[in-house]
Amino acid sequence: MEELLILVSPKDRQTGYAPKLQVHQQGLRHRAFSIFIFDRDGRLLLQQRALGKYHSAGLWTNTCCGHPRLGERTVAAAQRRLREEMGMTCKLFKVSTLLYHEPVSNQLIEHEYDHVFAGICDIDPVANPDEAQSWQWQALSQIPAAIDAAPQTFTAWFRRIFETYGLDGVRQWHERALSCTPPGRVTADWHVPALHCPVLLRIDESLASEVDDRLMGWVENTGIFADQQQKVRTSGFGRFAMLCHTDTDDPDRLLLSAQCIAALFAVDDYYCDDETTGSVPALVGPRLSVALSALEPVHLTECYRMELETALDSDPVLVGLRAYMARVAEFATHSQIARVRHEIIAMFVTMTAEAAWRLMGTTPALWEYLAQRQTNSFLPCMSLIDIIGGYELPANVYFSPAVRRVTTLAASATIIANDLYSAPKECRAAVGDFNLPGLLANERHCSIEHAMQLSADIHDDVMRLYEAAEKELLANASPLLKRYLAGVKSWVAGSLEWHRHSSRYQT
Repeated sequence: MEELLILVSPKDRQTGYAPKLQVHQQGLRHRAFSIFIFDRDGRLLLQQRALGKYHSAGLWTNTCCGHPRLGERTVAAAQRRLREEMGMTCKLFKVSTLLYHEPVSNQLIEHEYDHVFAGICDIDPVANPDEAQSWQWQALSQIPAAIDAAPQTFTAWFRRIFETYGLDGVRQWHERALSCTPPGRVTADWHVPALHCPVLLRIDESLASEVDDRLMGWVENTGIFADQQQKVRTSGFGRFAMLCHTDTDDPDRLLLSAQCIAALFAVDDYYCDDETTGSVPALVGPRLSVALSALEPVHLTECYRMELETALDSDPVLVGLRAYMARVAEFATHSQIARVRHEIIAMFVTMTAEAAWRLMGTTPALWEYLAQRQTNSFLPCMSLIDIIGGYELPANVYFSPAVRRVTTLAASATIIANDLYSAPKECRAAVGDFNLPGLLANERHCSIEHAMQLSADIHDDVMRLYEAAEKELLANASPLLKRYLAGVKSWVAGSLEWHRHSSRYQT
């Protein structure tokens, strides 16, 4: 059966599929990938396409190219094809995308939305002779001159890539892949610039330790993060609670904050981001749909209720969510419980959207990413500010436009800080796909170091918008609202301090 290719829009949205030969005969726009494998010295592995190829036979090109199958993640397809063509396995990092339309041999046309991946490997390939008749490691500095001297010996897409990005751009791909590839420490490229932030109000390590001690018993009882207790301990979720919620020193109330972040990170790790712990993009939506039943009781007839209970009790992530919501009910009014539930459900929607990006191999526009990040943020954790403080900000105040603006700007700033601190971890294969520095590096064709600074600039711009909105709101705020706004400011400062030191973001 002839291979089917995925047809896409100019923004890589899937529009259909068609047989491979028909796609190239008619020049239909389709999804593809190109792989650039470097050694640590920066040499690029080139392959000479086999003479049996139906187009561009015998021409020199980048390490490997191909097309994802229907339903296959693009990065997974790239890894598969690298093994099939060149007998190589290494971590791949997405470095760019390219939309191009070029005639090739035999009156065929390449019209591709090309996802470009880079990787580091110091081992020579074992090439499949049906795919590559020869290969060589080539110094990057020599490639532009070689293309200029004999352009007809290189594939159209390889020439287009060097025309588009230039030698410096391709060198940055090597630098980015090298910075993400063990062994060796994270390079200075991932350094987080100084971030504008409110003043930290409290550091009480003994209180943090007390909360962490209580949390570890709860984690063990729920079964989340099985066999990862030390990892949870060193992540310092109790310290997070101590730093963020400074209007109480009650460890039992602070435990609620630690339980919140532990339960939601379990959802993120096991369902959404980390394929090493069982995340499957195609299952994110169905899993989160079931998780709604852990947030609010579902009223079914008896036989179906028992089946639902079995499902909820068999998944530690769902056990953790249910246990967390039960703890919320110990401290919160019905209105506050509904608010907590609302923020989590909204986050689930954006998690499902992000899974669709992964599944379809789509890179979101920066505005699209930042818009969803406002909701896919720490808003569920921030919804506890008054609950943990022992008071209630009425729903009509909490959801009023002016208060909502302050709260969501604070949430956006803190999640951008999260993107900065988690970027080195998420550049690893199978752990996340999207963060602000990576998207900026891809869109601006810049180094990671520059993308980190651009991300920090965006963070600071959002933080100043938050401060201006808070100042305007404080002018006529009630004592209760002033207390809430002080809680938001404390939360923002505490979150940044936690990110600076938590082992969760160390690689």
